[in-house]
Amino acid sequence: MKIIPSREMAAKPAAIWKALKDEGAVLVTRNGQPEGVFISTSDETWMEDLQEIVFARARRAISETRLAAARTGVANLGEEEIDGEIKAVRSARGR
Repeated sequence: MKIIPSREMAAKPAAIWKALKDEGAVLVTRNGQPEGVFISTSDETWMEDLQEIVFARARRAISETRLAAARTGVANLGEEEIDGEIKAVRSARGR
C-alpha cells in the first residue's frame, strides 16, 4: 500500500490515481498521521466494497465493546442485574 501525504492530493492527483491502480489502496496522511484510505473499486463492485468496509467497522466496534465490558466487569452481570440497570435508567429518564 502506497502512503501519500495529503498535500500531494492537490499537487499531484494523477500520482494518487496511478498508485491506486497499481497498489489497490492508498493511505493518505496529514502531518505524518494516517487520515484516510482510498481503495480501488469498479462499477460492478463498489456497493459490495463499501458494505465490506462498513461491516468491518461494525465488527471492530463490537469487539471493542466486548473488550471494554470484560475489563469493567459488565460482561459478568446476570439477567437480574441487567434488568435492574435498565429500570434505573428508565426511571431517571422519567419513563
